[in-house]
Order: sequence, then structure tokens, then C-alpha cells
Amino acid sequence: MEDYLRIGVLSSPHGVRGEISIYPTTDDINRFDYLENAFLKIKNEMKPVHITGCKYKKNMPVLKFEEYDNINDIEPLKGTEIYVDRDNMVPLEEGEYFLSDVIGFDVISEEKKIGIIKDYIENEADQIIFVVSCDDGTEKMIPDFPEFINEVDLENGKMYVKLIKGM
Repeated sequence: MEDYLRIGVLSSPHGVRGEISIYPTTDDINRFDYLENAFLKIKNEMKPVHITGCKYKKNMPVLKFEEYDNINDIEPLKGTEIYVDRDNMVPLEEGEYFLSDVIGFDVISEEKKIGIIKDYIENEADQIIFVVSCDDGTEKMIPDFPEFINEVDLENGKMYVKLIKGM
């Protein structure tokens, strides 16, 4: 399980007082309304930040961090990823999981392990595709659709899939 979950990318400064627009990478854009603490990934280290304000402009959250007071402080952070820790993650419904939590899961097809989940990608249509590193040295792309994903066993770290010809 990952300790941090990416929720956005710092986009562009908003005004001169250190506010910055966020390109959200979360399903719940309203999560920014009540977010008080987050982390910025700077040089592969997680730097804690405290959020003192949130507003929206053109469906993008605009955040104010306590640690940054003006445009000169915030400007160099464009492109920086913003994360939350497990304590600040949105609660999941029954059967839901964070995509980052299934990295490393065994992939089972027809009761046989075929490989492990190496990564996932999200295409432009907001569809998730799991990248599976197969035991035979190949790589498979498995779309996150009920036709292909039969079950995700979070307790045992397994994803049961149905492959079709050509996969």
C-alpha cells in the first residue's frame, strides 16, 4: 500500500499572494474544500504544506499554502505534484480501492498466475488500463472493465482477470 496518493499537479500562480491553480488528478474535486494538510513532492521528497484557503476558477481549485506568501515563492513550483497521506484520503465505498494499492498484486487468469501489476495508465477518456508484467517476459494491458476484471482481492493481493484472444 502506498503511503501517499497524488491528488493534483500545481498548474499556474493565481494573483500575487502565493495562490496557485491545481490540475486535479482525483475523482472527487470537492475534496479540496476541506483539505487542511498535504504534501508537495519536491526533489523526490515529501514536503508538508498547510492549506489556508481554497476557491475555484474555471473548475480548477486554487489553493493558498501557509508556507508560500507571494508569486515569487510559488512560481518555481509549477508542475509539482501534490499528495495526501492516508489520514487525508477520501473514504472508499465497499468494493472500491486506490489504484496505487494494487501495484504488485498477482494477476490470476483461469486459476493460474500470469504475472503482477506493474503500473496503470489513465487514457484521455479517463479509462484505467493495468500494465501487467507477465511471468513469460511479456507485458499485457488489461482495461479496468467488468468484462476483464472479475475480482480484486485486497486482502490477499490478487486480481482475477478474464483474458480474451489477442491479449
